[in-house]
Amino acid sequence: MLKIIYVRLLNLKSNYIPYLIFLALPLIFMFVFGSAMGNGDGKILLPVYDSDKSEYSLALVRELESVGTYNIAIMDMEELKRQVSENSAEVGLVIPEGFQKSILDGKTPGLEMFITRESPNLYSLEGVLLGSIQRINYNISIADGTIAFLEKHLELDAEGRASLKERVYQLTGEKWNERLPVAVSGSVVNRGSEVSYDMYTQTSIGFTIAFSMFTFIFAVGEILEEKQNRVWDRINVSPLSKFRIYSGNLVFACILGMAQMFIMILIGYGVLGVNWLNNILGVIMVLFAYTFCTVSLGLLMSSVVRTSHQLQVIAPVLLVSSSMIGGCYWPLEIVDSKLLLAASKIVPQGWAMNALKDIIIYNQGMSAVYLPSAVLMMMGVLFMGTALQVSESAPT
Repeated sequence: MLKIIYVRLLNLKSNYIPYLIFLALPLIFMFVFGSAMGNGDGKILLPVYDSDKSEYSLALVRELESVGTYNIAIMDMEELKRQVSENSAEVGLVIPEGFQKSILDGKTPGLEMFITRESPNLYSLEGVLLGSIQRINYNISIADGTIAFLEKHLELDAEGRASLKERVYQLTGEKWNERLPVAVSGSVVNRGSEVSYDMYTQTSIGFTIAFSMFTFIFAVGEILEEKQNRVWDRINVSPLSKFRIYSGNLVFACILGMAQMFIMILIGYGVLGVNWLNNILGVIMVLFAYTFCTVSLGLLMSSVVRTSHQLQVIAPVLLVSSSMIGGCYWPLEIVDSKLLLAASKIVPQGWAMNALKDIIIYNQGMSAVYLPSAVLMMMGVLFMGTALQVSESAPT
């Protein structure tokens, strides 16, 4: 077995370029997709066109900003329509001319929204707008009532009245923020440490799992080159058993793939701030089980296909599609299809991703890795046993 590993390491010196590519590509994708898919401060972009440009329209904008959910962007009508039509924003808000006059006249003010499709964010915005306008009305009513009372005891000119009303309105808003009519308190049971989730974490875990699979498969796939060059026939007639031959290839692929994964882990931890070391024992356990499973799958594929060219065609299709199903390229949390969620349970990437996200993102303990690791090990044993059986029954 050691001789097999030694020969593989010698061959690596003359054929290291593909493995460098397998290391460089996921690092590039990790940075690019992490920054592109990340949503910055997590706020929803809300383009706003203020046609009224009045005191009350500005108050509405300030109310929306105070909610903390929306990233308000004031723009003209054409830019707002472009943002919505290009799906840069789900909804655009238009404050029509006469908004303030409607409020002062005691009428229901109207607002316009541009949308391309209905979404939960649209319904949420409707509720926020209703609450914001009601709050503005309350503040205006309180300010008007206060001014009416003061005018009975003080002589106010038009300028003084306007200034005093603005100050009362401002104080009313401040007191509303300081003491809400309803107080809500809550606690999190068994939270553990802080939960930290962003798209860099998703891409770091996902691309580490997805692209290491290429390294595992193609490292084992060198067996096909030896079969084409008739070197495999010489190995078969050697005193080494089939189990030792396959074990040597398995250990070499494991060493190469684990080295790639740990490099990506260190870069994700040191550069992107992904908390890989939150439960290092659990991470190692999952990665070890995943490595064994994937290398065993590579041995099975090398036993089934006949040439390295066939492997180069079949492997990318199989690995990319299964990585998509397993949640390596996007979070499974956003998937609603029960069929796809069920399919993620039959691919190794799905089990590895769920286990790693449970301990890295959701700060769960070792109990979260036992079942996924056991499933991955059983998959590996099944792949390995099938590969040995196929190899034994293959004609020499």
